[in-house]
Amino acid sequence: MICSMTAFGRTQVEDAGYSITIEVRTLNSRYLDIVLRLPKNYLEFEDTLRRQISQSMRRGRIEVFVQIETTIVEQKAPKIDQSVARFYWEQLQELHRRLPGTDPPTRAHLMINPHIYQSREAAVDRDILKELLTGSLTEALRQIQDMRCHEGDALLQDCMTRLEILRSELSLVEGRKGTIIEDYQKRMRERVEELLSTKDLDESRLLQEVAYMAERADINEEIVRFQSHIEQMESLLKGTKPADGRRLDFLTQELHREANTIGCKTGDLDTVQAIVRIKSEIGKLKEQVQNIE
Repeated sequence: MICSMTAFGRTQVEDAGYSITIEVRTLNSRYLDIVLRLPKNYLEFEDTLRRQISQSMRRGRIEVFVQIETTIVEQKAPKIDQSVARFYWEQLQELHRRLPGTDPPTRAHLMINPHIYQSREAAVDRDILKELLTGSLTEALRQIQDMRCHEGDALLQDCMTRLEILRSELSLVEGRKGTIIEDYQKRMRERVEELLSTKDLDESRLLQEVAYMAERADINEEIVRFQSHIEQMESLLKGTKPADGRRLDFLTQELHREANTIGCKTGDLDTVQAIVRIKSEIGKLKEQVQNIE
């Protein structure tokens, strides 16, 4: 089974005088990268939430946004500082006395002054708040996991289709081995005849040339390894445990390396064209694999 690394989850809960909203967005990343944004008055909960995230996510960029508000009116409404309000009222009265002909100050003049208001210190029950935060985060992470697995199903189908295409193209390459050997034998005979026509024949060089061409013509080892990599990827993708995206990415690199080697060893047109198609499919496969957790 496979899971994607991209997903979104959101939870909102109101309880015990608090309104908590948590949004989680996950993106592709080579490693586990947690970005947690909490209101500055609640940073003490960061380590708890970070540990909770790391226990349920293996890798990816995890962006978590947390909003915490009180729903108690007495705590939300600002408080009037009566001593400050009295000071400003006296200043307004004094100004009226010093400016004859002006209207006397009213309560409205005083109430528009922002300096008479002060925010209330919310009484926070840390234990209850911690329980609400972890519970909300659990639900958001569950949504993330559900979405990741749903997208993983689509990734699985696409990856399996591309592996089947690779197997088909490799079968074509394998079927051309005989032609490649014949071409190799022809080129080797021509090269040997060329060397034999040389007056000062270096026998050791002749043997080196023959051995080199024989090695270049043999693509069986690369074909066997290519088939093995495909089988390993299929096993990981179809397994009951979540597949490791980094291991799958490594196998796509190995597939590309074997395809390159085969392409370098032969000049057979049909084989070369098949290798071009194989590299194209491996590139598409790699793009998909890099989305897997």
